[in-house]
Amino acid sequence: MTSIQGGAQDIADDTATLADRARLVVLSAPISQREFADRVGMDPTALSKALRGNRRLQDHEVAAIAQVGKVSQRYLRTGAGKPPAARGGAGSGQPARRRADAVDADLRRAQILEATARLIARRGFHKVRVADIARACGTSTGTVHYHFPTKDDALKGALVFYADRFHARLEEEFRTADTTVEKLRRLIEVQLTTTDEDADEWSVWVQSWNEAILDPTLREGQKGVHVRWREIVLDLLRTCQQEGMARGADAEAMASRFTSMVDGMAIQVLAGTGDMDAARMRELLLDAFEPYITLRQR
Repeated sequence: MTSIQGGAQDIADDTATLADRARLVVLSAPISQREFADRVGMDPTALSKALRGNRRLQDHEVAAIAQVGKVSQRYLRTGAGKPPAARGGAGSGQPARRRADAVDADLRRAQILEATARLIARRGFHKVRVADIARACGTSTGTVHYHFPTKDDALKGALVFYADRFHARLEEEFRTADTTVEKLRRLIEVQLTTTDEDADEWSVWVQSWNEAILDPTLREGQKGVHVRWREIVLDLLRTCQQEGMARGADAEAMASRFTSMVDGMAIQVLAGTGDMDAARMRELLLDAFEPYITLRQR
């Protein structure tokens, strides 16, 4: 999460992502975010989603952001190299922005939410302090408390943050899928733990389970996220049946088996249990609906 304090600052190492660095580049530019989007050839809404981590930047978009923001692609992708010059820096002829003016309220909340989510994912719910969140996004503990009065609120927010990001990725995948079976294949791919961001998503999901077991007040939120995910699987299976596949099969039972398999195997991948990894998880899930629906391409 970015720390913007008059001059450009490096993003905290333990929470930095491509989206974080792209956001810092945009905020440091001497133009509005809408104008920046126009210059890089992106829809303003698409850029906003990308800066919040809800949409993955394409290679050509990364290149355009680097060019307009006057940074290297290497900096954007890895954090190595020279960061962007701060808006209002020395010799710019503009007064330096105070930290309180650096971002509007919506973006500040998004920063705090993303920092909270990623810190919980990587350090653990019980090891994250409000001071850690404030330091990661360059704000005060009072501001963090304003958005998340309690630690339970922070965990709920982190869970919703990753759930929304997952569904945004899934919607993007579905837009380019030609068939229902292809959507099921894409569904499997999005579930796999192949990047640090995927691991973060699963880490918060598993931690929310742990806390819900001990605290009944957290169960409703956790259940809501699970139901939203399961309904996507169930809708796809019912569509397959309407298209002539899996006739006579129990779609409800298949959806329950599939989601349970996904959850169980992802936990094994995350914990390094046995020989489970993303590749093996993919292979097992491709056979999950046999003999009713064949996902393997022949």
